[in-house]
This record gives sequence, C-alpha cells and structure tokens, in this order.
Amino acid sequence: MTDPHLPTPPDSPEAQPSPETADVSSAPMGTPLKSPPVITMHAPSAETLWMEIVIAINYLTRLNLRLKESPRPRFIRKSMVWFPLVGAAIGVFGASVDWIMTQIGLPGIITSAFAVISMLWVTRALHEEEFASMTNQYGLTFDKEQGVGWLKEERSVQYGTLAVILVIIMKIGAIASLSDNDVVFQALITSACWSRAMMVVMASWLRPIPADPVADYFQQPPALRMLLALALGGLITFAVLGSYAAYALAFGTGAGLLITLLGANHLRGYNGPLIGSLQEIVEITILGVILALQ
Repeated sequence: MTDPHLPTPPDSPEAQPSPETADVSSAPMGTPLKSPPVITMHAPSAETLWMEIVIAINYLTRLNLRLKESPRPRFIRKSMVWFPLVGAAIGVFGASVDWIMTQIGLPGIITSAFAVISMLWVTRALHEEEFASMTNQYGLTFDKEQGVGWLKEERSVQYGTLAVILVIIMKIGAIASLSDNDVVFQALITSACWSRAMMVVMASWLRPIPADPVADYFQQPPALRMLLALALGGLITFAVLGSYAAYALAFGTGAGLLITLLGANHLRGYNGPLIGSLQEIVEITILGVILALQ
C-alpha cells in the first residue's frame, strides 16, 4: 500500500500526465495552445424536427396536431424554417381541388373559385384577416389625415373588407386565366411556398412588436434558419417552375422586401397584420408573373 504523503514513482499511472497536460508541457515556447471550438453544431433529433414541423403546420393551417409537451420558445423560433414546405403543401391542396373540379367538367372560373375557397378554408383565412386588419389601420389613418369622414358618418364597410374582396377576385381571375392544370399546380405551389419563405425573412430582420400575438409567439428566428428557409423555398420553386423560377423569385422577393421596408419605416418592427399582408402581396405578385410568362 502506498503512503499518499510520499512522492509518486515516476513510472506509476498516477505520475503520467493527462493528454491535456502533456500537450501543454511538451509544446515548445511560443506555440499557441489548442482551444475548444467556439461554435458547435449538432444535428437535430427526429423528435425535434417533428416538433418544429408540427408548430408550423398548426399555425399556418387549421390542423391541430398534438405534441407531448408545450414547445419551448427556441423551437417555436426555429419552426419558421418549415414555412415554405407547409406553404407548398397548401398550394398542392388548392391545385388538387381545381383539378378535381376540372375533371367534373366545371368551367375555369368555377374551378378557380373552388381552389381559392379551399385554400381559405385550410388556412382559416389567416393571412386574409391579417391583411384586412392592416388595410383598416392605414385606411382609418388616411381618413383622419383628411379630416373628413365618409359623409361624416360611421363607415358601414371597412377598408379591410374591400381589400380582401379585391385580392380574392384577383386570385380567382389569375388562376382561371392559366392555361391548364399543370400550370395551376406550378403557380399555386410556387406562390404559396415563396410567400411564406418571405414571412421568415421579415420575422428575422424586423424586431417583434410587443403585445402582438404573432410577434410574441415567433419572436425572431435565427439567421441560419432564415437562410435555410430561403434555400428550401428556392429549391421547391426551381423544382416546380424550372427556367421561369428566377422571374418568380425576383418579383416575389422584390414585393416582399418592399413590404418589409414599409414595416421598418412605419411600425419599427413586425406584427401579425404586417406579416399577413406580406404573404398576400407576394402571393398575388407571383401569380401575376406566372400568368404573364405562360
């Protein structure tokens, strides 16, 4: 038995230096010491990925998929990376309804109306409601600046209602004017996908406005997740549109950045109405571009 107070023999295991100590003691003078990496990246688990996808699906659609536990804020922020994928699925749903109605033999204006209504149903008309809210805010501000109400009476029809009706008419007209069902699939998938990718850009660039439910929920997604969302949306768009994808992405991105700059200038951040307005405007812009290119 070895006395712990006695020096340890040099050839005993206790006397052998650890690898870290050996590296430091054996390194020549002036050699920089090794340090652990500043940033470490770990592959997300399947359970984490599923949680993020469920959060995105539950927000963007009327589906209510269950989770074992309430998601943490960091998972909610990261879930926005899947917005383009969920958007593409929404576009597939609307185009499928249009195709089914076409097989029945209904005219194009009717099939396109069913396509738009089905997408409104599956999304709970979420973005249309937010767009209406934003339009009302700007409309009321305009009335106050003019100093004269609508015949000095209370308005019975809100600006937001008129704006949503106009957008729905434009969507139905654009889809009805597309040449065939294949183009309808391309247009709806691309417009629904990229418009939701631009939502991630806005949320990542602008600060969340306090007391807004959407901004409080998603906060600001990490920059890496924003880039991944753009990459995912771009891949889907090029896979669907091919050579025309660059035009759709260019005009759609321009429209999205314009709304983002307006939000930065007027609101100093983003909220639900602004992010919903961006989705609607980018979507209708891409539909118009594809209609012009066909």
